[in-house]
Amino acid sequence: MAYQLSFFCRSGEERGDEALDRLLDYVLKSGDGLWGEWLGPFEDSVAAFRLGTGSSDGGSPVADLLTLEVHVGVAEIAESAIAVSPNDEWGIWGCDLLATVTLSEDNPDWALVHRISAALVSLWKAVPWDESSGFEIAAGGAPQH
Repeated sequence: MAYQLSFFCRSGEERGDEALDRLLDYVLKSGDGLWGEWLGPFEDSVAAFRLGTGSSDGGSPVADLLTLEVHVGVAEIAESAIAVSPNDEWGIWGCDLLATVTLSEDNPDWALVHRISAALVSLWKAVPWDESSGFEIAAGGAPQH
């Protein structure tokens, strides 16, 4: 069963691929190398990448790959923001970037999830949300696994 973690952000980014490039550059600076592949093509407002932490010998990833997807534009993510926060208690209405991390295998790369979460918070003051914890996950950062 897939687990999905979403991050609502205020970024000022205009294109999904540029936002994803910026995010991946930041994540690369925070730890071990990454292994991955672009997914797509997509429209200008959406970009996605499958990635994992690379092994020290440069071979295959150390855990299952995750999917990182970025949507930019207030109009593109407004419905999602309203659906999860109908009264805007978390101040996410008007966010212009929604990043989603999807884990769907038996050996998730939790270290990479934490790196992505930290990068999103540092770059764009992200507010995390998931289906099981809602915004309560924001109190403790990314899931503790």
